[in-house]
Amino acid sequence: MKRAVIIVLRLLLGGFFLAAGISKVGSPLGTLAAVYSYQIVMPDLLAEMIAAALPWMEILVGLAVIFGWWLPVALGWLAALLCAFTALTVQAWWRELDIDCGCLDLSLLHPALAALSTPGGAALRNIVLLVLTAVLAVLVRQRR
Repeated sequence: MKRAVIIVLRLLLGGFFLAAGISKVGSPLGTLAAVYSYQIVMPDLLAEMIAAALPWMEILVGLAVIFGWWLPVALGWLAALLCAFTALTVQAWWRELDIDCGCLDLSLLHPALAALSTPGGAALRNIVLLVLTAVLAVLVRQRR
């Protein structure tokens, strides 16, 4: 049973990040616009580097989680990304910024899921994903 839960969580979390990364790869300017929309003061070069690297980080972490490659390290990176995304979306929500979070558009699955692309919805979604990542990390550690 525990093995099945681990596999489901790996597919869910890894698949989510893989899809998010793939959705950004084809739109580097859209990703850059999303980075700027958070209104965090940073040099343009840093924003461009984040926009260029983020999709590939999401893809690599997603694949590593799905296939179980270096799983403890991959889950650490996944948690770090989710913490950063959560902090960014919470500050955007707090500042009442009207932004598209630059996240995976889940409204393609159901129109009601469009709420998860708002800063508040994205923060909530990221917290749920972070909890699932922690559960997976505990289950993986117990298997050792």
